[in-house]
Amino acid sequence: MQSVIAAFIPIWFIGALGWLAARFGWAGDQARQALTRFAFTVAMPAVLFTTLSRTPLDRIQPGPLLAFAISTFAVGLLALALFRGGLPERVLAAMSSSYVNAGNLGIPVGLYVLDDATFVVSVLIFQVLMVSPLIFLGLGAGRASFLAPLRTPIVIASFLGLGVSALGLRLPGLALRPLEILGGAAVPLALFSLGMSLNGTAVSWRRTAPAVLLKLLLQPLVAFLVGRFLLHLDGPALFAAVLFAGLPTAQNTFVYAAEYGRPTDLPRDAILVSSVLSLGTLSLIALLGAA
Repeated sequence: MQSVIAAFIPIWFIGALGWLAARFGWAGDQARQALTRFAFTVAMPAVLFTTLSRTPLDRIQPGPLLAFAISTFAVGLLALALFRGGLPERVLAAMSSSYVNAGNLGIPVGLYVLDDATFVVSVLIFQVLMVSPLIFLGLGAGRASFLAPLRTPIVIASFLGLGVSALGLRLPGLALRPLEILGGAAVPLALFSLGMSLNGTAVSWRRTAPAVLLKLLLQPLVAFLVGRFLLHLDGPALFAAVLFAGLPTAQNTFVYAAEYGRPTDLPRDAILVSSVLSLGTLSLIALLGAA
């Protein structure tokens, strides 16, 4: 339990600072929009490029990744069908229900619980290169170009990073250092902006509760059933797939919604509630995995 709490402390702290900034008028709504925009167009692409360019592709773990991927698509499609509204709103509901916080929670949870953070690389590659373009396509429904999702800075930076890794290139530290500095701002900016959005708002449980139930209960259950009975995984491989499927909703959900000018209420509430409740559900998964 303590190891899981330790992974959440930075999230709560930075989010609380953002809430205080909005509560006491230290930064206005324009500042929040600017922070979100910078995170989406500059900081997140920078951290994805530097991370993926240094990641050997042989670290991808196909077995548990397939179980995780099936759970993501199964729950996401279910949410897409259950929630009402236009396509962009239902895409946000699907993302809130199935897109996990692998970027800044996956690594500490992997290290503390699995004693190994390599699986997070597989999850990051899958979410950024396979799921995110579909999300951008849905959020940008009605826009002129069908290829617009492939031109977003996040997807471009990820493909470039994987290309560098696949070619075995080693970029000089002098070139990577500025990107590392920019990338270091991605998570704090997203969390700070999310915290600012919490000021003066109340959780809408009618839409939030189903999304959180899908995220924290159904997705890890699907990952377990698929991994155990369809892919015949066991031990650390099965544990990794279930544990990562049980991570809370990613703060990227809020950033993507804000960037595309879509309602941020459900992503904001799902991130908040799932992050709090996942302390218990992740601890339970960890206890069952160790049994």
